Amino acid sequence: MRVWYIGNSEKTRFFCASCNYSCPESCNIHIKAVEDILNPGVIWYTDYRYQEFICPKCKAQDISFCCIARGKKIFRCRTCNKKEQDCLDLTSKNLGRYSQTDAAVITFDFNNDKWDLRSINPNFDRQDVPRRTANFSNIEPDWFKQNVKKYIEYLCQANKSNSLKTIQGHLSTLRIFARYLNNNNIQEFSEITRSLMLNYLAQDEKVNKSKLGALGSFFETGSVRGWFIVEKDIIRDDDYPKQRRGNPDPLSDIVREKIEQNLHKLPEPIARMWIICFFAAMRPSELALLKKDCLVQEGQHWKVVWQRKKSNDYHEIPISRTIAKVIQEQTEYIKTIFGEDWEYLFCHYQGLSKIDFSRLNLKPVKKVITSSSYNPLRIVIDCLIKSENILDENGKLAKFTTKILRTTRLTQLFEQGHDLAVVSAWAGHKHWAITSTYYTEVSCELIEREAGHIQRALVNAEGHRLPYESLPKSFWEKPQSHKLELSGTHINTPIYGYCGLDLDQDCDKFRACYTCQSFVAVPEKLSQYIKVRDELRSKEAKALANGQDVLVEQFSKQADQLDKIIASLQEAA
Repeated sequence: MRVWYIGNSEKTRFFCASCNYSCPESCNIHIKAVEDILNPGVIWYTDYRYQEFICPKCKAQDISFCCIARGKKIFRCRTCNKKEQDCLDLTSKNLGRYSQTDAAVITFDFNNDKWDLRSINPNFDRQDVPRRTANFSNIEPDWFKQNVKKYIEYLCQANKSNSLKTIQGHLSTLRIFARYLNNNNIQEFSEITRSLMLNYLAQDEKVNKSKLGALGSFFETGSVRGWFIVEKDIIRDDDYPKQRRGNPDPLSDIVREKIEQNLHKLPEPIARMWIICFFAAMRPSELALLKKDCLVQEGQHWKVVWQRKKSNDYHEIPISRTIAKVIQEQTEYIKTIFGEDWEYLFCHYQGLSKIDFSRLNLKPVKKVITSSSYNPLRIVIDCLIKSENILDENGKLAKFTTKILRTTRLTQLFEQGHDLAVVSAWAGHKHWAITSTYYTEVSCELIEREAGHIQRALVNAEGHRLPYESLPKSFWEKPQSHKLELSGTHINTPIYGYCGLDLDQDCDKFRACYTCQSFVAVPEKLSQYIKVRDELRSKEAKALANGQDVLVEQFSKQADQLDKIIASLQEAA
C-alpha cells in the first residue's frame, strides 16, 4: 500500500498499486446504544462483540448485537453470519414442548375454523398431542371447506386413521386442492370432473401417491355419505404411480460398534433407549409408548410385550436377563421421578443440546416422546457422533435417525445366520417378503461368505453341478460337520470331500462315498481325486490279474465315478 493524500477529514488515505483500491487509516465507527425494552436500564450496543456469547452453529465467540425487532433482541455471528433471537415464540408447539402437562381440550364447535381434534375423539394417543389442532381458516371456497370439515370430523369419529399425523396429511392435501379450485373459479362439485383432475395431476412432474389417496378417500366418503356427487371414476387405479421402495440402509457395523462403545458416556435413560429399541427392533413410536408393565416373566424366561401403533396389535419377543435388567432399571428410574402418575417407560427431556455433547443438562418432562426431530435419542446420539468424530465406512461423519435402529437390528439378526422366518417373526411382519425386501440388507461380507460355500460344493458323484440350495441348512452354517477326511487302509479307499446328507440321516454307503449321490466334491481336492483314481485303477488291474471279480467291480465303479468328478472339475477350472 502507498500513501495517497490527506483528505478534508484529516485522515491519511492509502491505495493499492495493483488493484487501485483505496481506504482511510481508520473507519467510521457506527455504534448505537439501544435500551432493552424488557429490562429497563439495560443498554445494548450495536456492532459490539459480546465475548461471553457463543454461536450455536459454528461455536465462535464472535457474537454482536444487531437490533431489537418485534420485542426480541437479534444477535449475529460475524464468523458464520448466523442470526439468533434471544427467546422463543410462545406458540402452542413451544408451550407444549416446555410445559409439564398437555394443553386443555377445547370444546368442539363445527362452525369454528380451529378445532381441537381430541374433543371429537379422546382416544388419540399422547404422542399425537402436538398435532391436535386442525385449522380450516385458509381453505376457500367456503362450500368446499364445509365438506372438508365433515370429512375430517368423520375420520376422527370413525378412527379410520390411528394417528393425527395422517389426518393432518389429509387436511393438507385438501387445502392444496382447495387452492387449485379457487384459482380456477370452480363454483360447485359438479364442476369437479375427470378432466379437471387430470389437469390438477399434470401440474406436478411426479404424482404423490399418499396425496392422491387422500383425495380419492375424500371423494369416495363424500359420495357414499351423500355430502356431494362426483363422477365415480374421477380417480382411477392407473392414476396411482408405482411405488418402489429402496433397499434398507442400516447403520454399518463400524458405526454401530463405535456408538455402543461410547454408550457409557450418555445419560443413563438415553443409553437405555438405545439398548431396548435396538434389541427389540422397535419403531420409534413403539418405544415412546412402551408401558412400564411391558416386562413379563414366565418361569426362568423373560419377554417384553408392547402395543404396536402401526398395526394396532400386541407384539412380544423373548429377551435376555441383561435386557430385562435394563428395563427394570428404567422402570425404577421413572417411578423415582414421577411415582405412579406416569404410565410409560420413557419420557421427554428439556435441556437437549444439538451441538455440544458436554452441555447436556437433561430435565425430565412428563410428556410422551414425539416422533419429530426433537427426539431425545436422536439428538443425543447425533451429539455423540460429532463429539467422538464417528465416521462411516466412507470416512464421512455418520448419520443417525431413530428409524434406522429397526433395520439395523433385523439385518444383524439375518447376517448372524438366523432363518428369515425367525427374523420376520421378531419384526412382527405378516409376510416374509416385507422383511427380506425392506428390512434386511445383504452385505458384501455375507455375499462373499455365501459365495465361498457355493464354490466349495460344485459337483456330485455323477459329475453334475450340485445346487447349493439342495444341501441341508447345517451344511451352509457349518460345512466342517459334513467334511470327509478318511484315509485308506488295506482295501478301503481314501475319501475326500463332503457328505450332503442331513446330520441325523443314516448312511447306507459308508466307505462307498464316491458312488453315493449325496457325495459333494470340491475343487481344492482335485489333485487328491486324481491320485485316488490312479490308485483304484492300479488295484483294479491287480485284482483282475488275481481273478478277484468282486474287488474288480468295486474298484472299477469308484474309479469310473472319480473320472466323472475329475472331468467336471477340470472343465470348471
